[in-house]
Amino acid sequence: MMLCQKQIKIELLDMEDSWRLFLKKLCFAGELPPEVEQIARSLLDRCCGLPLGIIEIASRMRGVKKEREWRDMLGNLEESRMELDVFKSLQLSYLNLGDEQVQQCFLHSMLCSGNLLSEADREYLIESFIEEGLLGGIATRQGLYDQGNNILDKIEGAGLLDPEKGHRYLHPLTRDMALHVVRSTTHMVKAYMGLKEIPEEVFWTDRLEKVFLQGNKIEEMPYNVSPNCPKLTRLSLYDNSTLGDIHESFFRHLKGLTVLDLGRTGITKLPDSISQLESLEALLLQSCFALRFIPYVGKLGSLRKLDLKGCESLEEVPEGMEMLANLRYLALDGTKIETLPEGVLGKLVNLQYLAIKKLRAGEEVKLRKVEELHCSVSNVEMFNACVGSLERNSCQRYMLVMGAPENFSLWCGRKTERSLLIDSCDHIAASIDGTSGDGCALLPESVQSLELSGCHEMKRVMEWEWLTTLLPNLKEIITKCCENLEEIIHGPLPSGATCHLTYLEVNCCNNMKRALLTQDMVLHLPFLQEILVKDCKGIEVIMGTVAKMTDFSFLKLMSLGLCNLPELKSICDGTTRCNSLQLISIRNCPKLKGIPLQLPVLDNGLPSPPPSLQDISQRLQGHRGDNGHCCQNDAFFLPEVNEPWSM
Repeated sequence: MMLCQKQIKIELLDMEDSWRLFLKKLCFAGELPPEVEQIARSLLDRCCGLPLGIIEIASRMRGVKKEREWRDMLGNLEESRMELDVFKSLQLSYLNLGDEQVQQCFLHSMLCSGNLLSEADREYLIESFIEEGLLGGIATRQGLYDQGNNILDKIEGAGLLDPEKGHRYLHPLTRDMALHVVRSTTHMVKAYMGLKEIPEEVFWTDRLEKVFLQGNKIEEMPYNVSPNCPKLTRLSLYDNSTLGDIHESFFRHLKGLTVLDLGRTGITKLPDSISQLESLEALLLQSCFALRFIPYVGKLGSLRKLDLKGCESLEEVPEGMEMLANLRYLALDGTKIETLPEGVLGKLVNLQYLAIKKLRAGEEVKLRKVEELHCSVSNVEMFNACVGSLERNSCQRYMLVMGAPENFSLWCGRKTERSLLIDSCDHIAASIDGTSGDGCALLPESVQSLELSGCHEMKRVMEWEWLTTLLPNLKEIITKCCENLEEIIHGPLPSGATCHLTYLEVNCCNNMKRALLTQDMVLHLPFLQEILVKDCKGIEVIMGTVAKMTDFSFLKLMSLGLCNLPELKSICDGTTRCNSLQLISIRNCPKLKGIPLQLPVLDNGLPSPPPSLQDISQRLQGHRGDNGHCCQNDAFFLPEVNEPWSM
């Protein structure tokens, strides 16, 4: 890699600046004809604000007047048939990745993902790296994820992923460069092109290794199509929601397939020929909502991943599951399958990931290698047994539910790595070595999110001692429909100790008459970012008074939501500083008169909202505009202005 004194990041231009730069470099006297301008703006869309791309396109089109030539340029760009000089600059970043493994992961991410990567997409990419065998030499899922995250960080560090509002942006020209790096003779990439039929037979050569057809509108794999591609290892038809039929003959000559992705298609069944794909390592059927039948899988001895998540019409696992001794990943959440057939789980000796609606009593001891578990159990004894299994296996990710409510889905709700949902249980306790349950649901030390629902006899959620010492990782507490709940955190406040709670939600807990929190508690909650309280008939004040304490701070509070609290009279006594506050939302709190914030003062002596504050909204019950929505004039709740400013 060449040495340089300083690296300078070239920022992307907005549409207006892109157009100005384009016209400047085009050197066209006068105005472009309307039809040419329309094509020129489409060319700019392909550049997505990248100055190097804009300059090159403008330079190439300088002096070109015929509409046909402009249209040819656009067609060549859209179908990646031409190589731009800007690719050479972008390719330097690719070459500077150095490590061949990182380069291969970059190319793969360009071929199988969209333009914006969220954190969920990042997880999808790492899973895809694992499926492709691009991450190797590591036995555990956690190790593979660490390796995958390191690789994505290197790709971002090379400027090939651009941070944008919490996402990572894949520039279209970077993707086009990647398509020129991979050999067209071995890769067929026709993703998101609006195809209604599979490519013609001439494209299915015996040299093909990977085919990416995701995001199209393909309707069927007809009976007369049987590609002869012995080297083909990956076939992606993901997100062809119109695909309803795959004929038996299609997979006849695809014996080398290792990854088959049919997720988000409209198929109702898989053809029997799937059973003969003995090299298959990953069968991906996520969110095939109409899928009802999968043929015998007992011959798929190489299968390591079976993803049926979200196949909501599927009622039975395929026959032959007990033969899949190499299976590492099994996702059945979001299906109608409640349990595995008796005896099957014990045969899946290498399982590392399991998501299933219910576990039977005793099955938890068979999860010796499971690192990630998503399941529900029916009672406290099974719950505690699963918690013990999680702790023995040092599970880094889990979603464990006790007494799952009707129609509960394991893959909905707030996303944290280690979550518990406890329904209809009146006693919980922190898990300590040597404790029996004694009827209490035991909480593992690693838990990050705790949700309690329908625990009607519970009077307090937990002790301060648990939060500060026994449950140091807990970040979220959510309580719903706990009729006799009186307080969230009980017991003496520990001297100098803090907890890492970031989210607190109280919903339909009608017996909480006074304080949700007391002001001295705030000192021990320095990381709290969101508070949501709704549908609680008895709540009168959010933060109760403590003698000699009239001023306190929420250092990191970003969001405060209050909804349907008929007795709420105030947020707190005294004033509070919330310099990180971004959102205040108040709905149907008729007795609330103001929000006492201690605000910064401007040079003219008038108070100013916190600089972080983005939105304040308030609505009284039944107070709506003519269109049935919240009145725009009510967006700011300012019934009184004084020192300190009340909103």
